[in-house]
Amino acid sequence: MSRLSKPSKFLFDKNFNVPEVPKETAPPEPVEPMMTVAEHERLIAAAREDARRQGHAEGLMEGRSGEERRLVDQVGDLVQVVSRLLGALDEAREETEKDAVTLAFLVARRLSAHLIARNPLGETVALVSECLGPLRQAPHLVIRVAERDVEPLKARLDPVVREKGFDGRLVLLGEPEIARGDCRIEWADGGIMRDRKAVEAQVDLSIRNYFEAKAAARARTRQAAVAGARETEA
Repeated sequence: MSRLSKPSKFLFDKNFNVPEVPKETAPPEPVEPMMTVAEHERLIAAAREDARRQGHAEGLMEGRSGEERRLVDQVGDLVQVVSRLLGALDEAREETEKDAVTLAFLVARRLSAHLIARNPLGETVALVSECLGPLRQAPHLVIRVAERDVEPLKARLDPVVREKGFDGRLVLLGEPEIARGDCRIEWADGGIMRDRKAVEAQVDLSIRNYFEAKAAARARTRQAAVAGARETEA
């Protein structure tokens, strides 16, 4: 005999007009995203490649910075070497020029002394001749020369005085301190002097000033080059 299921009890107290409120259920647990092994390995490989590229770029930057520093140091050293070489060349050239000028000045002094010894009154007569024209109206003219040259000078000046038309009084005086070839010409409101030693001293001073100015300019150029090299290194 088959068993029959027990019939469900009919509930007369249940109100079917009121909608049934669903029972509260817990929210579903979040599902963690999943990826394939191949995708995971691809992402890891991409991250490694990015890290490698970044490291390579940083290495290149560091290497470039180091190379630039080495180049700057080499340029600074080269500038200093070139500056020293140029300074040495300038000094050698200046010494050569100084020797040449000194030799030329020595030759000129000796030649001048030789010409004066041969014709001690030549320059004096030429200077007096130049003065007599503008000073022909002067009341007197005093010429001071070496004592031994008074009489010879008078003989040579007489025709010059007549040629220039000088009507004043011409006075010739011998002075022991005046060297042969030198003279002093004096008139009422002025005078002129020829002094070979003074001229030589002036020429010698001009030569010294010239080479001192060149040396100072070379020193300034060298200092500027060193300062530029230091700025480049900085």
